[in-house]
Amino acid sequence: MKDKIKISVVIPVYNEEKYIVRCLESIENNTVAPYEIIVADGHSEDKTRALAKKFSGVRVLDNPGRTAACGRNVGIKAAGGNIIAFTDGDCYTDKNWIGSIERAFLENDVDGIGGKVVASEAENEYEAFWNKLAWSILMSFGDEQYIVRDRTMNDAFITANCAYKKTLLKKLRGFDLWFGNNAEDIDLSWRALASGAKLMYCPEPIIYAHGVTSLKDIKQKSFRNGISSSKLQKRYGGRINFDKNIYKMWAHEFPNLFKSDPMKKLAINELTWHLLGKYYGSIKYHVFNI
Repeated sequence: MKDKIKISVVIPVYNEEKYIVRCLESIENNTVAPYEIIVADGHSEDKTRALAKKFSGVRVLDNPGRTAACGRNVGIKAAGGNIIAFTDGDCYTDKNWIGSIERAFLENDVDGIGGKVVASEAENEYEAFWNKLAWSILMSFGDEQYIVRDRTMNDAFITANCAYKKTLLKKLRGFDLWFGNNAEDIDLSWRALASGAKLMYCPEPIIYAHGVTSLKDIKQKSFRNGISSSKLQKRYGGRINFDKNIYKMWAHEFPNLFKSDPMKKLAINELTWHLLGKYYGSIKYHVFNI
């Protein structure tokens, strides 16, 4: 990259008072300073906005659409940097995060990079379960750098940890508001590939992600993931998709429903609510995704 790199960090937030201070402190304490930090607040009802405003180097903007997709687009439009790095309000970064992103763009002819996501320390057993599911089973992050060539779920860049050239984001017209909070980041990376952009997975930029911490949150998150699946099916997969593996896993976990230990029921709960989300999404978006 010939131009001097200026990295704008964009963070969409909604009711993140529990984690936002650690998130912003981790970025401000990086060994390389970002060009700017932009927090796009989706009308938080807690202290998120006030806490973020205490950081002198942070710009807090209004996110009128309230979704993650809209918040990131607000940040992209306002950003003065030529590289836009994304993370979430419930994440915190490695001290070399900004420097690693900068180095990746300096040393490689790429339009976007995806970094490694590591599970944070778990608050309880629910979060430990979700961290393992999200970052070791559904997604995995290796230690080798590679060019992304295929449109697969595991190779998609999630906005907990990725960065794109602003020119590419403008070309793609940012995140698709139709996705809202459901797979908007996966859709963006797949559209980037389709546009001919060169994307690279780079393990050096590392962030630490928190997970959900209650059974209710697991059910809600799994339901939304099911909806995401149906939206991606609508956009990319045709009208019919039958995933026999999820039913095999459900049948394997079914006996745990009758055990007294609530932790043994987490997998069957997660699978059930994911399926319910797929069914709901199938009806709403007129696909057959079961």
